[in-house]
Amino acid sequence: MKVLVTGPSGPLDELDVLREAGLEVIAGRPLDHPNRKPYTDAELAEAARDVDVILASELERIGRELVTAARRLRLVVVPFIGVDKIDVKAATELGVLVANSVTVESLIGVAEAAIGFAIMLLKRIKHNEARLRRGEWARREDRGDLLQGKTIGIVGLGRAGAEVAKRLVNWGVRLIALDPYVSEARARELGVTLVSLPELLTEADVITLHATLTEETRDLIGEKELRLMKRSAILINTARGELVDEEALAHAVHDRWIAGAAVDAFSDEPLSMSSGLRAADGTRLILTPHNASHTEAGRRASLRLAFEQIVAACRGEVPAGVVNPEALARWRGRPA
Repeated sequence: MKVLVTGPSGPLDELDVLREAGLEVIAGRPLDHPNRKPYTDAELAEAARDVDVILASELERIGRELVTAARRLRLVVVPFIGVDKIDVKAATELGVLVANSVTVESLIGVAEAAIGFAIMLLKRIKHNEARLRRGEWARREDRGDLLQGKTIGIVGLGRAGAEVAKRLVNWGVRLIALDPYVSEARARELGVTLVSLPELLTEADVITLHATLTEETRDLIGEKELRLMKRSAILINTARGELVDEEALAHAVHDRWIAGAAVDAFSDEPLSMSSGLRAADGTRLILTPHNASHTEAGRRASLRLAFEQIVAACRGEVPAGVVNPEALARWRGRPA
C-alpha cells in the first residue's frame, strides 16, 4: 500500500517506521523548506492518484475532487487536531476515513500557549519591551495587572479548553465557559460555570477560544460580540481563525473597544500582508504564525499516533482517531 506524506515535518528517516511496516512511502515537500509552498489542487490530485493513505500537512486542502479522483484512497490522517481543511462530508460519502492525532502533549501545548498569551497581555510585556528598546524606562502608567481575581471565559470546554481550566483552577480566578455539548456535571468537575455567550462576553476579563470550526462557530466573534466585551478585556484565539471576524478584531484593538488580543490562527494562512491585523498596535495585538502551541515533544507524539493509525488502517483495523465513524460501513466495503 502507498502512503503520501504531503509535508514531512522532521527528518525524512522518521518515515522509516512506515516502510518497516511494509508500506511504500511517497515523501512530499518538506514543511521546513525555506521556499515551501502548498500544493495546488491539480498537483496534489496527481500525487494522490494511486495512493491508499494521505498523511496531510496543515497547508494542504483535501477537497471533494481529490477524494473522488483518488480511487484507492482509504484514509486521510493529520498529525494534529484540526480536520477543517478536509472535506469530511465527501470522504464519508465515498467511504474514506478521516482521522486526527490528538495527544496529551498537543493539548497541553495549546493550554500553555493560551495562558502564556494572557500573561503577556496582562503584564504588558510587548508594550514595556518596546519602551525599553526605544531607550526609555518604566513609568507608573506602564504597570500590568494580576491574573488573580480575574474572570476567565473559555469558549469550548472540550479537550483543549479543559486543559486550560485544569491549569487555572488554582490561580485564584473565576472560570466560566460556553459549550452546549458539555454537561453541568463535567463543568463542575473542572471548576467551571457554564454560561451563555452574551454572559461570557460581558463578564470575562480574558476570553480564550478553543471551539472547533463548524457552521455554528464560524464568525462566532464579530463586531457585535467584540463590542459586548469589557474595554479592559483581552481575546485569545489559538483555535481556528474562522471563529473570529479578523477585520472587526483589528478595529477593536485599534479603536480600543478591548484592551488587547493574541491570535495564533487565521482564516487564510499564511497571513496576508494586507490583513488589517498587521496594522494594529503590535504592543496590544500579538500575532504568531499558528505555531504558539507547537513543541517538539508534541510533534513527535502526534506523528507517532498518526503512524500507528496508518498502519492500523492498512491492516483493515479502525484507526483510533477517526472523526467520521459513519463512513465505516462503506470503508469496510472498499477494495483493499
